Amino acid sequence: MQKRLVNSQLSNYQTYLMYRRQLLSLAENVFTFKNMPNFIDISYVNSILVNVGSIAFFYDEFLGLLALPYVNQGTLDVYGRPTKIRVTSNTNYSKVLDQNEFIIMHDNNGHYPLIYDILQYAERLALNVRTADINISQQKTPRFWKTTANKLKSVQDKVNTVDAFAETVIDYDNLLLDDTSLVLNPAPFVTDKIDIHQEKIWNEFLRLIGISNLQYQKKERNITDEIQAMQGGTIASRFTRYEPRKRAIDEINRKFNLDIEVGYYDGFPKSKEEIEIEENYNEEGDN
Repeated sequence: MQKRLVNSQLSNYQTYLMYRRQLLSLAENVFTFKNMPNFIDISYVNSILVNVGSIAFFYDEFLGLLALPYVNQGTLDVYGRPTKIRVTSNTNYSKVLDQNEFIIMHDNNGHYPLIYDILQYAERLALNVRTADINISQQKTPRFWKTTANKLKSVQDKVNTVDAFAETVIDYDNLLLDDTSLVLNPAPFVTDKIDIHQEKIWNEFLRLIGISNLQYQKKERNITDEIQAMQGGTIASRFTRYEPRKRAIDEINRKFNLDIEVGYYDGFPKSKEEIEIEENYNEEGDN
């Protein structure tokens, strides 16, 4: 029984880790940056923003524009913003910057790491999936064994052996069959209801990070206003993550004389050839 319990706990944790990876990947990859200096690792920037909540952009005399995590090194101004910071990296790079030398970019207007909400959704999704797994497994017809107290361990060992698809040999001296009986009680199938609940959680998470997801009762026609009203939560969530990035990018462009652009990714991945075909098609249409 202990081995089965450990395996079940490992499956629960592995399912949770799977959803944590998937949700983090989605939350970190919904923005696009154009004209960003090639040396800056965009995936690193997105990861820090989601996991830490903010990152500092500054200019290094040798490496150019950099974006690194930071810690406060001085007092705060009247709005709670740092006046001096120390930027660091996992390669022991460290530098102290004054207020006029850096720009802080936040992941959202709440100035908090989104990772805490992501972990909550990952746990809920994992719980749903593991519950569905158990319910499906119980469709094999659960077995309830009745036996005497002194035979409990013997019956448990026999059940574990059967569930492991191993051949079982029973000797009467060790286990008296007259002292043991089996009661069959099929479990109700509820996985379909769990799937509906799972979809609602997914949609709630997508709304949180600003990814469009349209869920509505099928009608003959859904007017534009109705669709936009349904997407109100997504639009609000999108704004609270896009606006601080846009504000920081504008400050970076002014301070360091750059032309960086940030946008919400709303299309499908396209090859270079597909982009050229689409541009040519649009030009022909304009003509």
